Amino acid sequence: MNDHQNRRLKLIMISATFGGLLFGYDTGVINGALPFMARADQLHLTPVTEGLVTSILLLGAAFGALLCGRLADRYGRRKMILHLSFLFFLASLGTALAPNVSIMAVFRFLLGLAVGGASAMVPAFLAEMAPHEKRGRMVTQNELMIVGGQFLAYVFNAILGVTMANTGHVWRYMLALCAVPALMLFASMLKVPESPRWLTSKGKKSEALRVLKEIREDKRAEAEFREIQAAVEKDTELKKASLKDFSTPWLRRLLLIGIGVAIVNQITGVNSIMYYGTQILKESGFGTKAALIANIGNGLISVIAVYLGFGWSEK
Repeated sequence: MNDHQNRRLKLIMISATFGGLLFGYDTGVINGALPFMARADQLHLTPVTEGLVTSILLLGAAFGALLCGRLADRYGRRKMILHLSFLFFLASLGTALAPNVSIMAVFRFLLGLAVGGASAMVPAFLAEMAPHEKRGRMVTQNELMIVGGQFLAYVFNAILGVTMANTGHVWRYMLALCAVPALMLFASMLKVPESPRWLTSKGKKSEALRVLKEIREDKRAEAEFREIQAAVEKDTELKKASLKDFSTPWLRRLLLIGIGVAIVNQITGVNSIMYYGTQILKESGFGTKAALIANIGNGLISVIAVYLGFGWSEK
């Protein structure tokens, strides 16, 4: 792979992983915004509406992950990520300008659709663009961008919360900042080509080969193109999966392992800290400013842990 092809591949990786950065930033920013948003002169949130505003993003993310995968198969990975960047931008401004809880909940749900769509499409897009020896590294870097986005959210929350503590609507600035990486995602994805695998599946074989030659040496691009063609043809012959397939012992075992990993990941309470860290610290005796600053440590530890895991996975 020559320098031009290597730079092109790095551009694709950085551009797509802005989706992961948005994922992290938009899930983490509510942590610092809640204490200010909940005030009586702002949205006057009760414990119930605090939970609604926070959790409805996750509901939207579930629908987004479910729906956007099919849409990406129909319209293309790049095009869907571009549309998601616009949705990120629109929903970020909507939450920042929301006059009441109802409007806030609607735009938080839309933001969740974008978060879920990005979580499903960005890793798939990266995997389809990366050469096999770099595939794991490129997809894992998206995870680093997610926790990096959360860390940035905590940092900016602390900066704004400390310097503008007497400004009641400071939470609006916190939420509006989410629009910046959305614009960066949109602008960077304009320079990125479509996935060769998707192009091949739609019969655009010459375009798929051209894209591969932009990021691979010619001989390797042609060999990989033939592999993609064979895989796409094989996929068309596969029968649609059903619940009956889980009667196969090894497949059922994989399903149960996957469910177990997801449960263990959640029962640690990590999401409680992610979304309510500032509130928890306040209840523990910290002032709002001190809680916002201390919460940065949570984001920093996440970044360090993912970075270490990233390094160990390479060994």
